[in-house]
Amino acid sequence: MRVALPSFTALALVYLVLPSLIIVPMSFSNQLYLTFPPPGWSTQWYGAMQTDLSWPQAAANSFLIGVPTALLSVALGTLAALAVVRGRLRFAAAASALLVAPMLLPHVIIAIGLYPVMLDLGLLRGYLGVIIGHTVVAMPLVFITVAAALRTYSESLELAAMTCGAGPWSAFRHITFPMIRMGVVVGGLLAFATSFDELMLSLFLTGPGTRTLPRLIWEQMNAYLTPTIAAVATLILGFSLLLLAVVAVLQRARPVESQAP
Repeated sequence: MRVALPSFTALALVYLVLPSLIIVPMSFSNQLYLTFPPPGWSTQWYGAMQTDLSWPQAAANSFLIGVPTALLSVALGTLAALAVVRGRLRFAAAASALLVAPMLLPHVIIAIGLYPVMLDLGLLRGYLGVIIGHTVVAMPLVFITVAAALRTYSESLELAAMTCGAGPWSAFRHITFPMIRMGVVVGGLLAFATSFDELMLSLFLTGPGTRTLPRLIWEQMNAYLTPTIAAVATLILGFSLLLLAVVAVLQRARPVESQAP
């Protein structure tokens, strides 16, 4: 088992990661179309990505949508976690299931439901409508990480602070938040990554002026397959791996922080 289990884990990892890594050599192809393996090597497609203004605009839109989505998800997810874990709700299990339901539902169903609502509210194709839609699928990640952080320490710490004269807000600011801040940060990063990579909701809710990188890649793939798509996808892959690395570092640092006085 010492050999079989690590070997199986390594094979599973290769099976999951290899299809994503194939786009990296494809982005350096010297051909005018996507091909693997590339017959020759060139960096021209990274230059073409910079000269086409639609790509920088889509990248800016992804950040303009992703950052507010992360902030809104952190606020709502943290409040929801406090209500479920510390609120002594009678139906806490059912509330938790409802809060994480957007993670389990196909995003196309959520998009179909949000489309007429945003249309009636006049938010379709605008930034606010997309941010609301992305928050629906990103907020459960914050709820899960913050709820897990809340369960790692006893509620008696907060009660002791309030017994000594601290109000609810003071107890949260000085006792609760320092204990859960790593879960809040990790949840916020995961929410941003979810928004940055979201395609289905972007197809339904964004317009020509607010389209994100995933939507532009989808449009380019329907029109013509050039290695520029692989170059953009490689940069997105690298950025996503960087976010995951930051999350991994923060999670490794959390046990050390929790032991600090």
